[in-house]
Formats: sequence, C-alpha cells, structure tokens
Amino acid sequence: MADFVLSFVVDAALSRVVSLITDEIILAWNLKDDLKGLQESLTMIRAVLQDTEEQQTTREPVRLWLKKLQEAAYDAEDVFDELAYENLRRKVEMQDQSGREVNKFFSFSKGTRYVKKDAFHFKMARKVKNINDLLNKIKNEAMGFGLQAVSRDRIMPLINLDRVIDSVLDNPVVGREADVAKIVNLLSCSSDQQVFTIVPIVGMGGLGKTALAKLVCEDVIAKRLYDLKIWVCVSDNFDDQRILGDMLQTLNANMGGLTNKDAILQELEKALEGKKFILVLDDVWNDVVTRWDDIKIRLEKLVITMEMLLLSLLGVRKWHQKLRLLLHIGINLNLLFDDECWSIVKERALGNGPLIPLDSNLEAIGKEIAKKCRGVPLAAKVLGGTMGFNRDKNAWLLIEKSEVLNALHNKDNVVSILKLSFDHLPLYLKSCFAYCSIFPKDFEIAKEELIQLWMAEGLLKPSNKDEGYKYFNVLLQNSFFQNVERDQHEKIRWCKMHDLALSFSKSETLTLENCSTSDDMSSIRRLYDIVFDGSWKLKRLRTLNLNGANIEELPSSISKLKHLRHLDISETKMEALPGSITELYNLQTLRFIWCNSLTQEVPRNKMCNLISLRHVIFSRDDRMPSMVGRLTCLETLPLFVVGPNRGGSIQELECLNQLSGKLEINHLED
Repeated sequence: MADFVLSFVVDAALSRVVSLITDEIILAWNLKDDLKGLQESLTMIRAVLQDTEEQQTTREPVRLWLKKLQEAAYDAEDVFDELAYENLRRKVEMQDQSGREVNKFFSFSKGTRYVKKDAFHFKMARKVKNINDLLNKIKNEAMGFGLQAVSRDRIMPLINLDRVIDSVLDNPVVGREADVAKIVNLLSCSSDQQVFTIVPIVGMGGLGKTALAKLVCEDVIAKRLYDLKIWVCVSDNFDDQRILGDMLQTLNANMGGLTNKDAILQELEKALEGKKFILVLDDVWNDVVTRWDDIKIRLEKLVITMEMLLLSLLGVRKWHQKLRLLLHIGINLNLLFDDECWSIVKERALGNGPLIPLDSNLEAIGKEIAKKCRGVPLAAKVLGGTMGFNRDKNAWLLIEKSEVLNALHNKDNVVSILKLSFDHLPLYLKSCFAYCSIFPKDFEIAKEELIQLWMAEGLLKPSNKDEGYKYFNVLLQNSFFQNVERDQHEKIRWCKMHDLALSFSKSETLTLENCSTSDDMSSIRRLYDIVFDGSWKLKRLRTLNLNGANIEELPSSISKLKHLRHLDISETKMEALPGSITELYNLQTLRFIWCNSLTQEVPRNKMCNLISLRHVIFSRDDRMPSMVGRLTCLETLPLFVVGPNRGGSIQELECLNQLSGKLEINHLED
C-alpha cells in the first residue's frame, strides 16, 4: 500500500502548488518559474505511480525509487505548508486592530505592492529550488525504469458518491431466520434452576455471527424475555477483570476505572439486582477454553442476578472437547445458498429503494459473482457494494473474471474479496481507509472526529465536510467499517474497523502499541516529551491527540508546530492554555471536552487569530472562546453562551453561516 500513500502525498502537494499560484503569491514570493516546473514534475510522476503497484513487490530498484519519491513528496508538502502558514501569519498581522505598524514585510508605492526580500524569502526560494531539482531527477529515473504513464481514469476510478447514502447500509440479515428462532427458543426454555445458559455461535470469519447475536438480542428484549442486554467485545484479551469492568461500565458509564475485582462484582450486583439480562461476549478466540473457568467463577458470584449468558465465539479455529460439548445447545453457522448471496449482492448493488430493473445479461453476471462468494454473507456485501458504484456491464464482468475470485478458498475468501474491493477504490478513498489503521482493533471510531482527522491530514479539502461524509459512506458500504451505532435521529455516531480489513490496512503514523494499562500514562508522557523537546523531531505534526493524558500544561513552544491541524486536549488536567496557541494559524480542530481543571479562560481577544479554525468542541459554559463570531470558518460549535459576563452577543451568530449539526444556546435571558 506504500504506492497509495505516496500517490496521495503527491496529489496533496500538487493541489497545494496549484492553490499557491495566485497573483498574490507570485508577487510575494517571486517563485513563478520554479512553481511551474514543480507542478509539471508532480503531474508526470503522479501519472506513473499506478504502474509501480505490482512492480514494487518484484523489483527492488522500483521500491527504492518509491521511497525516495516519498521523502521528496513529504518535503515538498512541508515547504508549501510553511509558505501557507507564513501567508496566514502575515494576513493576521495585517488585520491587527491594535493600531500599531504591521506593514514590515510589504511596502507600497503608488498603489503597486512590491516585496522587500527577507531571510525567510531566500530560505524558502532555496528549498523550492532544491525540491524542484530533486523531483526532476526522480522523474528522469522513472523513465529509466520503463514506468509508463497511466491515464487518470485508471488512477481515479469513477465513483458516484452522491448515490451512496447511509440508509442503504443497514441491510437485513439474510438466511438466518431459523438460527434466530432456534437460539431464542433455547433461551426461552432454559430451566429456571440454571444459574446461566451458554449458547455458543461458531463459524468462520464473515459468516455473520455478530449480526446473528444482535438479532437474537433484539428479539428477546422485544419479547420481554430479558430486562436488558450487556454487550462486551472480548477480542484478543479474554481477561475476567476487564470483561467484568466493561459490563459495569455498560450499565453505568460513571463506574469505569475500578481496578478491584471484588469492588466491580459488588457494583455489578447492585446494578443488576432483580433483573434478568443477556450477556454477549463478542469476538472470542481460541484461548477462551483456558480462560473460561476464571470468568465463570466470577460470574457465579452473581447467582441471584445472573441467569443467562450468550457466548458468541468468533473465528475459533481449534476445537476443544469442552467446546464440542457446548455445541449441542449452540449454533454452528452454515454457509448461505447461492440465491441468498445473490439477494445480498443485488440489494447492496441497487440500494434499498425501488429496485432498478436489471438487464438480463447484467443479472446473469451478478448471479455468477454471487456464486463466487461461496456462501459467505460478508463477501456478498463487499462485492455488492463495489458493484453498486458502477452498474456498467463491463465493470461487472471485470469483477466476475477477476483472478482473485476464481482462485479463492474459504479460508481466505473474505480477506481476498476485501482486498479486491479495496483495489477498485480511487486513490483518495484508499488513503482515507489506510489512515484508519491508527485505530486499534475494536476501537469505537467517532464519525465526526474521523472526518476532522481526515481534514487534518489533507485527505479532504478543509471546507468540504460533506465530501468526508460521502467518503465515510463509501467505506461503510464496502464493509471496511462495521458495528455502526446511531443516535436517536438515526445518524451514524460510531463505527469500528472491520477485523479482516485490518489485515491489509497500513499507515505511517506514530502510535502507542502494545502498552498495558499501567504503561499508558508513562508512554504518553514520553511521547509528549519527544514532541516538545528542544530537538523538535516531530515539528511536522498535523495531528496531536492528548485526550485523557496525565498532563497539566501545554508549553508555550506549541506555537512551533506550524503544520498542526488537529489538537485534542480533552479530559486532561491542564489548568490553562498558553497564549501561544493562538499562533497555530493552520489549526482546523480544537477539542477540549471535560477539562475540569481548566480554571483560566481560553486565551481571549487573540482566539480570532485562528483564522483556519473550523471545529471547536468544548463542554462547559465558561469555556467558550471570546469573539467567536470572528471565527467565520466555523462549521462545528456545540455551545454558544449569551451575556456580557458569560459569553458574547447573540448577534455574533450572524457571521457563522457555515455552522451545521447541533447548536445549544445558553442564557437567552441575557
């Protein structure tokens, strides 16, 4: 996937070059010839990138060429970003209302502006020239490797983003009605003398075990067989304390963080007293057999309140005698029939509205593709989603004749089909998906924040949030995302990366991996120290997320992070934000939710200097930035406080005509 990331970087750099070639920039920096040559080099290199996809795995020189291009593209993007930052800084100074002389960079003579070249100008001109020379050399090397320019149609497959709406994504589960009825009957007929009943759901990846468990829960709750459900995602960590803690936090969000097992059990017993509930342990793997006794002993302490347990066993590859004994009351999911797969494919391809009549030839191709799903519903969903982007006969034939589909076996069916679907995405969507690998397995990804992060990394245009929604829906329709959670208005709030999609998703991101709970805070502190140490090794950061970190202050040197677009300091112990934060002219998103130690106001009067700010998210009346009405690019503002002693004048909202979503207005009596 390195070539996809590189292609995006080159695209982003090219886009930035184009945006820089304005009359103002030409006058300010006098770089017209260099910028024109750089644009030509980037356009040509981008055209040959697609030709490197297969060659990079077989030809070492091509792989090294890509690596060299990667570094050059990163450098180019950083240089252009620094130019953009400097332009924003000077724009802020020119708008300074203090009355002092700010025109120290530009001189004016008879209506004509000319430039006094300063040290920064010469430094940036030299950087642009060096990058131009390097990219020219890289371009010539590409010709030596015999790389061919590929048309933009191949590089950027056509996808009708407007026809992808999230209402299409909630497809009904097909072919599992009998399984649902069997499990519900088992739970209904369980003896009242039993402490709990175990119902395993077993099968290979992609068969829909989690979906089946959800259907069962909905049914038994609707029939009032149970008072409530508790859903815990176990994944690779079958730890009894963590499972019990997650159960408690599901029932009471304020009870998270307890570390004593006995204390957790006591609180669970209080929360569940007199209630009959169903517990789903989702995504359980092989080591359940060795760890089951631990959790069983703990659960048996809840004899009075615990009556039923639904155990969802996902991806179990090695059968153990204990599991075989359990299966006589459980479900071993079977493959679907071909016509059931075709039903899923057709609905995904055509949507859940009035079905468009299919040409008989197109339907025949679709049914052949459905056969190659080999009975796996996830494969049918993925292929159907891909087919829905282009209903052309040739496009469907290309999928049907794919070597991937014709060489599949059940053991790697779904992963291969997901990869096939991924290959049919345009580069900009591949980049968005690759970025999602920063999230750990089973992490709940907030849709709105994900789109803001895409913007921060340059994967979206800063002012095009609607485009981000469409990108999200495409990836969801192709099943790269799963386990969607909606709000009361049926809008998507959360999702997760699909487990199987993670197997081929990669990214270039600095994250904390394999840290135990006790290590997390010290690891964050070490990372924090690296970011703000004197060497400034990470000064090119676009995103800095310190959510929940045990950190009490931001150093004033944060202003050196000129490229920063996204800053999250939510749930930290910070008492104040440094005034230098208002020098982050590229900042698009600022999140400071539940910063209860924040006693000093967010820097006043100067917050309007953040002229790129589009999303400011906070949770308390006394945290609203001052002069918010001057942040005219704002798209997200959760709270507006009225009153001279609390916030601002309601007339400030008049200028915020790009706001969307939800806005709460407090103290209207003022």
